[in-house]
Amino acid sequence: MTIGQLYDLDRFKAFTDSASATGFKDSASGVVLARNLTAVNPKVFEKRYPELSFLNSGVVADNTGGYSRRIQSLRIVEQGDFADASDLSTGKGRISLTAEDSFLKVFPKEAHSVWTDDDIKEAELGNINLVQRYIATHNKAYNQKVDEIGYVGHNGQAGLLNYAGFTSTNSSDVVGNLTAQEMYDEIATLITEQRNAVNNTPEYSCNRVAMPTSVMNKLQVTMLNTANGSSTVLKALQDNFPDIQFVTTFRASDVGGASKVVAYSNNEEAMVMRIPVKLTIGEIIKQTSFSFRVDSKFRIGGLDVLEDTSARILSGL
Repeated sequence: MTIGQLYDLDRFKAFTDSASATGFKDSASGVVLARNLTAVNPKVFEKRYPELSFLNSGVVADNTGGYSRRIQSLRIVEQGDFADASDLSTGKGRISLTAEDSFLKVFPKEAHSVWTDDDIKEAELGNINLVQRYIATHNKAYNQKVDEIGYVGHNGQAGLLNYAGFTSTNSSDVVGNLTAQEMYDEIATLITEQRNAVNNTPEYSCNRVAMPTSVMNKLQVTMLNTANGSSTVLKALQDNFPDIQFVTTFRASDVGGASKVVAYSNNEEAMVMRIPVKLTIGEIIKQTSFSFRVDSKFRIGGLDVLEDTSARILSGL
């Protein structure tokens, strides 16, 4: 996901201008976000919020839809085949095109912060830019919400870890009870079976595996003896599947009462994240002689899975 797909940068500029007009200090560079966000990249998000790995999942954030209440996705599917011309009983072969569609509801999200001039003056005594802190907190809450919706969904709509259309299998046991070879086999089988299901179609073949932090930590410290020497289970997986990135999320630890590991493709032909209205920060409003308010909002549909075979889930590892 890029910064432009997540934030309405023009509105951040308007917010900065309003901060300047109302006389708040450090508005040009620190009040938030206009300058900071321009320089930010996904690695900074990961470093600042290491548990919010969906922001770095590679899933494209699609801003189509604006203020529509639901988004329709369309896909063309080819059908039919050639027939044997010498067999008159079969008639001529017919090739046709059909359309598949799906709908995703869009939900508005809003938040606001209020403060007084006393709050600002007291914060200044501690060298704290209170307005900057408030907006940084809006940004953090937004990132957390996107991560949550991406992985587990919202308002009755599923996410990457609980989408019912993905094939799901159960682990033979929890990771703590498995041998090193069994740990390796569980993850390797998940990857291989997902790729087999899509016949290695590049757009649908998994290139990411997300797992609970506890599982990742176990794979990192468990040694796997091989004919070529010794390495950890995770290193062996990385060596044998060099095109796959292994990531963690605390949200995978308990999804419906079981841990989840998901192997998925982040290609936009497989799935996209619907955020029709990016995070928008309003201007600072002077409510009374001594109190101020700022609002933020965005509209989000969630994870739109375009191909059910593009991911596979392993439960209970």
